[in-house]
Amino acid sequence: MQTERPSRNLKKELDQTFRSLKHRNFRIYFLGQMISLSGTWMQGVALSWLVYRLTHSPVALAQVESANLLPMLLFGLLGGSLADKCDRKKMLLCTQILAMLQAVVLAYLTLTNQVQLWHAICLAAWVGTCSAFEVPSRQALLVDLVEREDLVNAISLNSSLFQAARTVGPALGGVIVAAAGEGVCFVLNAISFLAAIVAIALLKVQKREKVSHADSQHVSEALKFVWQEFSVRRVLLLAIVLSLFGLQFTVLLPLFASEILGGDVKTLGALRAVAGVGAFLAALNLAHRGSGPFLKYAVGFASVGFSISLIAFCFSRNLWISLMLASMIGLFMTTQMSGGHSLFQLAVSDRLRGRVMSIYMMVMLGIAPFGSYFVGMCASRWGAPLTVAVCGVVCLCSGIVYLLSVRAERLSAPKTNPQV
Repeated sequence: MQTERPSRNLKKELDQTFRSLKHRNFRIYFLGQMISLSGTWMQGVALSWLVYRLTHSPVALAQVESANLLPMLLFGLLGGSLADKCDRKKMLLCTQILAMLQAVVLAYLTLTNQVQLWHAICLAAWVGTCSAFEVPSRQALLVDLVEREDLVNAISLNSSLFQAARTVGPALGGVIVAAAGEGVCFVLNAISFLAAIVAIALLKVQKREKVSHADSQHVSEALKFVWQEFSVRRVLLLAIVLSLFGLQFTVLLPLFASEILGGDVKTLGALRAVAGVGAFLAALNLAHRGSGPFLKYAVGFASVGFSISLIAFCFSRNLWISLMLASMIGLFMTTQMSGGHSLFQLAVSDRLRGRVMSIYMMVMLGIAPFGSYFVGMCASRWGAPLTVAVCGVVCLCSGIVYLLSVRAERLSAPKTNPQV
């Protein structure tokens, strides 16, 4: 009897953590994304190493990253409006097919030894434009795949999937690039898109109530909601700081792997992979424990933990210490990003979901190119460690301010409503 109770408890915990997978649509979506995202992360490590091999320039790395993310700023709100107005499933199919074609072109140019820096920049802008229309639809579609009570769990599991792929993809990418070159990674990424395309095609999503063309164009309504809802605005401001200063850590990873730690593409793959392991654990924790009151504090403490880990990483010259710190960076960064994403999803109605989520993704990804370019210029002048350490200090200050704001809100709340 005593041995049966722990097994029953374990089953209960697993059922709680993975409860969104009981929904057929989410299971299909989950499996398709599992394969496709592994290919995407594989291409990410291969492309960054290709650019570094061609140029040995932090500015060039920043240019490619900026080209990838800038379309989110330019077209993100349009993508959000279309996500509210159009069929989200069809939007996803179209963008996935276009992204697959980008991987095919990149593979051809690389395998035929024709690829140049401007090719990488243009193709990064291509897939970034696809993402500007794909991400709002994908984020908004989640609510159609599960019941509302399982929404936070679905968001967290989706994030855990993303981070698991972030672990597997770069590790495989580093090995494949070292053995066969970057072009093979691009080919495998193109093939992996087929899994996502088939999965999306198999989804059976009920038709939503149509949003009128005029309503779907009222981006100002979404902007007004985000600014007037204090808890949402607070998360958005924290996300702005992370986007401009925190996410730039990944842009300069090739420099850390090669020049600081004395490694090669395998070292880069290992750093990305262990960051993915930490991120995966964070996403699973959110899937199990995620709720509004918990998330408010988790986002703030994660911001502080991320900043401290990032600063420590900059001073490390030992590979094993750097790997440990990279895993902590991944854990805290995902807790902040996924937690903020969940708080946004819980606060917004379905009528505004596409536009509001596009605002969040514009902040997280769209303004990052400005940070990438600034950090790239600073790193070329003062070095990557000092540049990223200063970014960590900025993130630390913003995390402390966020926590003080949450605490002040809690202390000023009526005693009859202790959860606020």
